[in-house]
Amino acid sequence: MFLHSVAPKELIQADYEVLSSYEHLDTTRDIEDLLFIQSLEGRAHNGSGVFDKKTYVNTSIDDVVRALDRDADEIKHKRQAIIDDMVDFVEAAMNGGKRDKLLNAKGDPILGIRFFHDRRVNPRDILRGLYLGGLRDNPDIRKKAEKIYQTKIGGGRCYIIDVKTMLDMKLDGELLAHDAYEDKIDEFQKKGLIVGTEGAADPKTQRYFYIRHRLGPGQSDDAAFIMAGILYNVDVALGVFLADAIDTLEKYAPIYKDQDGALSFLIGRGFKDLQISMEDVYELSSLAAIPVLEEHMIPDSSLRYLLAIDQRSQSCAFKTHLDFIEGRPVAALPVSFRRILSTQFYEYINRRLMNVQKLERFVAPNLTIQALEQLAVEVAKKDFCTMSKDATVAEVVKKFKETKCETVIIQDKNNKVIGTINPLDLLRPMDDRTDRGNGGHHA
Repeated sequence: MFLHSVAPKELIQADYEVLSSYEHLDTTRDIEDLLFIQSLEGRAHNGSGVFDKKTYVNTSIDDVVRALDRDADEIKHKRQAIIDDMVDFVEAAMNGGKRDKLLNAKGDPILGIRFFHDRRVNPRDILRGLYLGGLRDNPDIRKKAEKIYQTKIGGGRCYIIDVKTMLDMKLDGELLAHDAYEDKIDEFQKKGLIVGTEGAADPKTQRYFYIRHRLGPGQSDDAAFIMAGILYNVDVALGVFLADAIDTLEKYAPIYKDQDGALSFLIGRGFKDLQISMEDVYELSSLAAIPVLEEHMIPDSSLRYLLAIDQRSQSCAFKTHLDFIEGRPVAALPVSFRRILSTQFYEYINRRLMNVQKLERFVAPNLTIQALEQLAVEVAKKDFCTMSKDATVAEVVKKFKETKCETVIIQDKNNKVIGTINPLDLLRPMDDRTDRGNGGHHA
């Protein structure tokens, strides 16, 4: 079956090559790879990177996996194994097991986050955070929070959809994700567009697509993580973070289903010392909501962006958020695809929390920005490398991958600087190359 608006294999491969050459995540290489694969789906939808403003709105993670010549079942099971590590942690903690570190049964850090090796946690607070995080993003919870707090959030959920029916109804992934269909869900089910909310999907005839129920600016995962840390404690925040990670990983797993939601219900039924009410869930859902007309000011980082290492500070948004929660000084760091400075975002958090009644004493964590009096050489980027003017684009990509430098300086034979290249500069040459070699836009 021909499905229009699926990114060509050559573009997917080129975008993966560029992305993996300049970005590195604070996790293992295997998990980094899994997150890059998923990120390419969104980049194809939005026309980012090598896709160069051309949108391929029906591209799925499965399309990306197959374009990269990977084994789909293997990728799905790797992602599910990470979720299973978190489920195992929950079950052990609920049964009284000693789980004072976020490690799996083999002793490896969950999600491959290295500093989990040494950081001790209160497993009961991790459970509380997983409960909060698994529920606060539920579309019904969002709807109730909208009513209680007189705010606008919007939301929807993922469904297994039938591709032929979608095409017959003149719909696509873009329309389903961005228009409001709450009053048409029953109709979609009767017409066979929606096959179900969970189960295995046939990649030849089905897609696992997000269908928006109600319009709204959505929620910020960054805000939910930080708000939970300040309202409760840092371990609750880590639980919220893990719930969001499950929500990411479940988008391509052997069985499609709402696994973070299911885990929160498991905790709600089996954890006797929960100490979290539904009012608390509604409150966090409201606090994480992005204010209308402020979408460009509030980051909503994917798991990839939370773990992406900033080359200047050698930190990532996830760790910087933890520093802020725990009251340590933080440096200005670009956060999410919107590249919002972390310090500006934390100022928003401070303002947002000032009127929360449960905070008997709220002390805003310190923010520090590099002093303007510093010498330029002290803040100048030093992670560059040099290459000859005769170097090819392929050689430049290889240099980025091998050295992890941020900038390549191009010199002539007399070592005179001709120009510089950063990873984004490679997007146009690669796009031109793949366009010339590609006769169509189907995978």
